[in-house]
Amino acid sequence: MTANILPKKIAFCITCMNRLCHLQQTLEKNILDNYLIDDVEFVLLDYNSTDGLGEWVQQNMQTYIDSGILVYYKTTEPKVYHRSHSRNMAFRLANAGILCNLDADNFLGKGFAAFMIQEFATHSNIFYTNNHSFNDTFGRVSVRYEDFTAIRGYNEALKSYGYEDNDFMNRLMKHGLQPMSFQDPEFYRYISHSDKSRISEEHIAKNLSEMYIAYVNPYTSIILLLYNDFTTEQYTLVDNVHVYGFSEVPLSIYEAYLNEKVKIVIQGDVVKGTWSANQKSPTIDFENRTFHKAQNDDFITWIIVLLTQSINFNEVYEQIKNNTAVNPDGFGKGSAFKNFDVSRKKIID
Repeated sequence: MTANILPKKIAFCITCMNRLCHLQQTLEKNILDNYLIDDVEFVLLDYNSTDGLGEWVQQNMQTYIDSGILVYYKTTEPKVYHRSHSRNMAFRLANAGILCNLDADNFLGKGFAAFMIQEFATHSNIFYTNNHSFNDTFGRVSVRYEDFTAIRGYNEALKSYGYEDNDFMNRLMKHGLQPMSFQDPEFYRYISHSDKSRISEEHIAKNLSEMYIAYVNPYTSIILLLYNDFTTEQYTLVDNVHVYGFSEVPLSIYEAYLNEKVKIVIQGDVVKGTWSANQKSPTIDFENRTFHKAQNDDFITWIIVLLTQSINFNEVYEQIKNNTAVNPDGFGKGSAFKNFDVSRKKIID
C-alpha cells in the first residue's frame, strides 16, 4: 500500500481500455451514490486508452480528484487489454483496507460502499461477490487487501476473457475465506453491451485477420486463426457437455467451473504457423482438412469467447492438476503516472 496518506476503508478499482462511453455514464454516478469522502476512494486505471478517456477525466472529474475520492492513473505500456494484469495493477495502486473490482459498465447503487464497509467490519474471513447470477456484475469481488496479496492476486496466466473471476474466488476459498453475496437489487444495475465490445481490446479480437473452421465430428471442431502479423494458431475444441452427457448438478458454482465434463475444452496443444496473403479464400486446405471461412461478425465473436474461455479453463485445470504456483514472478507489475502528473510515476515491481 502507498504510505503518503492514511488508507481509506474501501477502494473501488476500475480498469479501462477504450471504454469511455461506459465511464461517462457510471463513474460520477457511482461516486455520488457512495460519497464517503473519508472512507472511499475510486481508483481509475487508464490502461493505455486511445479514446480520449484521460482528457474527459481531466475536464469533467477534476473536482473529485482534488477532493481525494478519485485517483486517476495511466499506464502507457499495454498494447492489448489483459484482465488479470490490469486488475492486479489497479488493486496494488489502491490505498484501502478493502479492495473491490468495479467494471466500467457497473452501477454500484446508492449505499454499496457503506454496506461493504459494515459487512467487513462485522465479519472476518470473508469475501463478497454478487449472488452468482451470470450477468455483468459477476466480476464485482470485494476482498481485504491482505487476502488479495496472500493469494497473489488475479491469475495473470489467464490472458483473455473467461474464468479469471472464478479462479480468483476459488483461491480465496482455498485460502480459508467464506464467500458472501450482496442481494439488494439496487446493487445489480449495469449497462448492457455486446460481447464484441467486451473482447474488442483483447489479443485475439484485436489482431485477428480471418478465422476458419474445420468440422471433425458433432462434438469437435478445429479453429484456425490468421493474425495480422501473418502468424497462425490452430485450436481443437471439444464440447464435453455432449461427449459425457453430463447432467449432475454441481455442489457449488466454484466447483462447477473446475469440472471439465461441463465445459468446452481444448484438446491437445495449440499448433502455430504462418500464412501468406494469397491463402485468403472461402475455403482453404490445411493438414488434409478443409477449413471454411467464418464470415458473420457475431458468430466470430461467439467463437472467440468460447475459445478464450476454453484456453483459460485449460490453463487453470493444468495449474491445479500440477500444483503450479500462481504468478510466481509477481503480479500487477508496471508503471503508471498519477493524476496527470508525469513526474509522479509509480513503479510496481
